[in-house]
Amino acid sequence: MKKIFALIASIIIISSVSAQSAFKVISVNGEILAKKANVKLQNGLEVKSDDNFSFIVPNSRAALINPDLGRVILTEQNATNAFAKAAFAPAISTVKTRGSIDGIITTKMQLSTFFSETILIIDRLDMRISDIVFPMNDKGYFFIRYMYKGEEINKKLSFKSDTLIIDKKDLFTIDGNPIPNPDVNEMKLYYYEIVGDNAKASFINSFNIVFISNEQLKNEVDVIVGSLKGKPYDKVLSEVSDYINSYYGSMEPSYIESWLNKEFPQLKK
Repeated sequence: MKKIFALIASIIIISSVSAQSAFKVISVNGEILAKKANVKLQNGLEVKSDDNFSFIVPNSRAALINPDLGRVILTEQNATNAFAKAAFAPAISTVKTRGSIDGIITTKMQLSTFFSETILIIDRLDMRISDIVFPMNDKGYFFIRYMYKGEEINKKLSFKSDTLIIDKKDLFTIDGNPIPNPDVNEMKLYYYEIVGDNAKASFINSFNIVFISNEQLKNEVDVIVGSLKGKPYDKVLSEVSDYINSYYGSMEPSYIESWLNKEFPQLKK
């Protein structure tokens, strides 16, 4: 009986602590007001978990982190118990592997698998593709086709040697003019090649792209890295990966690690 009371007491204490803990804001979509502090949530701001939150813009959400209790995504639907759950139910992401970004694509099937469903890209994606399967030169290259305001757009993709490059600023331009807010629901990847007097475009797959701003993501991840200062590299990588996948969507694990090592090289020291 004493053990049961002790267990209940410890749960109450932990719940009380988590209900008053300081959480740092990683990111905000929309507009959320912390009423007691009388501040709007923004990247890097620290707020108490027992504050009252007003969701000024419908469907707003925010990601916050506490170094001891974990990370939580705050929404209007879970505002009353989000922080209690953070202590007991840390998120665990399962990510489908499309193919190694750090490796090289060697078959059409690998390429088709990667360019399926929705791809998240941090400003720009560089992907190596075997020139035995898809040589990239004046007579062979990839292009993406999409519809914009009823017009069919074909964008030739840049490359350097065996590396395919997908860059947001190049992809979303028409006649040299950037598309400010592209509303593109589907893209199609093709490989175009000229053989002798003949030319053909081979369809690879249909997919969608969501671009994440490198500067914005770096500011967000900087909060996570700062909160986990002194923690093992694997712990930081896991937390960053889980944040990206739970907040933005599925991203290739090797892509996340490559980006993290590039933007936060001090973590590997």
